[in-house]
Amino acid sequence: MLTRVSETELPISVVIATLGGHALFNTVEILNSGQRIPAEILICIPQAEVRNVEYLATIKNVNVITTAGRGQVAQRAVGLEAAKCDYVLQCDDDVILPSHTMHALLNFLVVKGRHNVVAPFFKIHPGGQDSTIYSGNLRDFFRDCYFTLVCGAAFGRQRFGRIASAGIGFGVIRNDMGSRVVESEWLPGGVALCHRSDLITYNYYPFSGKAVSEDLIHSLLWRDQGCRLWTMLDESAMVDVSTESYTWEGVMGRYRAHTYVAKLMGAGVLRTRLWFSSYCLLNLRKIFSDNFCKSKISQMPHER
Repeated sequence: MLTRVSETELPISVVIATLGGHALFNTVEILNSGQRIPAEILICIPQAEVRNVEYLATIKNVNVITTAGRGQVAQRAVGLEAAKCDYVLQCDDDVILPSHTMHALLNFLVVKGRHNVVAPFFKIHPGGQDSTIYSGNLRDFFRDCYFTLVCGAAFGRQRFGRIASAGIGFGVIRNDMGSRVVESEWLPGGVALCHRSDLITYNYYPFSGKAVSEDLIHSLLWRDQGCRLWTMLDESAMVDVSTESYTWEGVMGRYRAHTYVAKLMGAGVLRTRLWFSSYCLLNLRKIFSDNFCKSKISQMPHER
């Protein structure tokens, strides 16, 4: 279905799942800052949180869609179903995506045709450092050994852009890359553009709570239906790197998600268990602090 858009619009539906955090307005503002803006921006938010985004409803190309429950994948699925344009961009609510980058992604996808998905290279906000860096020094060598022996990843530079048998993904790198576009086994979920006909519009995340590694699952499902995944190395988006949670809920959420990815790959769970054991040992102090110490503080009597 070809969507009619004006000369100032890009034939793109942007779908953002959110709880209405403070970064959302900046994300929408930057999406709408170019000479050509997306035809529609669908803000998918639980009914209980809709008051957080009422201020966005006055923007011409913004449509607020309420969902029955919380959950990034479930909320986004509602928006993907409602998308009207031929090209659909899923976008996190804290991503800085310049309009020229969105336009470049669109041009690439128009040329490649259906059964292709494209994403920009990610940099870290606010400093602008590459999100994935590899120097090839001695420290990287020991990391190479760890990721290969424990996680089952390919050795050295060969692991980047691939998913290890432990169910852990490694982002692409720009170091010494000769091509401006690279194909990979998975794409980070912060920004990804595809044809409307290639959308996965159901809630594929099998767990409750914060979605961990949902982008790995999404990428595997895309590849299962014949899609190729691409990253444009000379087009970038900025993302905030949030502090990792070491509460039991967060730690176990990572384990169950990586285990699920490993099973989807048919790799078994031995490598995932090896990774998880080493992960807990390496972060034992943080896990202890986030759980035992905070629990003790909460049990102390409060001054009145």
